[in-house]
Amino acid sequence: MIQESERVEVEEENENDEERISYLKGFIGRLMGAPMKEKSNAEVDVTVTQQEIRIISNYAAASFASFNSLMRIDEECLPIHIVGDLHGHFADLRRIFGKHGAPGITHYVFLGDYVDRGRQGIETVMLLMAYHCLYPDHLFMCRGNHEDYNTTMTYGFYDECRMKYGRKGPLAWLHIINSFNHLPFAALIFGKVLCMHGGISPHIQSLDDIDNIQRPTFIPSYGLACDLVWSDPEATTNVGWSLSARGISFSFDDVTIEKFCQDNDIDLIVRAHQISSDMVKGGHKWHAKGRMVTIFSAANYLSMANDSCVIRIDQQVSIQ
Repeated sequence: MIQESERVEVEEENENDEERISYLKGFIGRLMGAPMKEKSNAEVDVTVTQQEIRIISNYAAASFASFNSLMRIDEECLPIHIVGDLHGHFADLRRIFGKHGAPGITHYVFLGDYVDRGRQGIETVMLLMAYHCLYPDHLFMCRGNHEDYNTTMTYGFYDECRMKYGRKGPLAWLHIINSFNHLPFAALIFGKVLCMHGGISPHIQSLDDIDNIQRPTFIPSYGLACDLVWSDPEATTNVGWSLSARGISFSFDDVTIEKFCQDNDIDLIVRAHQISSDMVKGGHKWHAKGRMVTIFSAANYLSMANDSCVIRIDQQVSIQ
């Protein structure tokens, strides 16, 4: 039998949840319905308030913390769409939802690098976090190397916050950084498709090692959490693991990819983190005889005229 005090608590929780859902739906509707800026097909004419940043970032941090560092996504979520780097390309994000369906109807995994270099990093990451909070079993977010205090200080997101909010910009930035520090690092789809931003790591003995990453955390300069957001496949064969040309983490060859997949019973690794000249057409690149694919989802990134790519996983794998 429910006591009166317990009944009051349940009613208050339900009311608070209804308020939260209404708030998130209103925010999402405003961002999705905003028009494009005049004389621009790349920017959306919308503003996110500092209060919205504070509220939604806090919602998101709590939601991210409820997931394991390796999110295990069941087969019932298929088909699912995997999205690579966005880098503040808010219009591209809205086009992706327009083409493949809104979260709540369509399932998504986002691989990180939501901010930096693009003009609308705030709008991009806030829409994603709002959708995640509203539909946490439909939209999953992984951490990229740009979801980090140090990286965003260097590559534009901190400056974007300062430009849009003036002296209060650093506080808005810190609210978002706090949510970043709670983000999971990888996703495993029906036990066979491993997704992360960067790549594999010599520090992985089993996939359970990813679950052992403690959060909240910054991105360290060495170790498993670093490699998951920073490492890269290397075209050179028979080199195994080598120090990355980026000056942080490692590079790995096709043989290492194939061995990792065999040891961990993985069919495919989907990662982001790179855009190269051979990815301009199609926005993706295969490695290790189809055991790994790199995708990039920000179109015309830094004026490269590259395509945007989203990968769809169902019983088969198809590139769109």
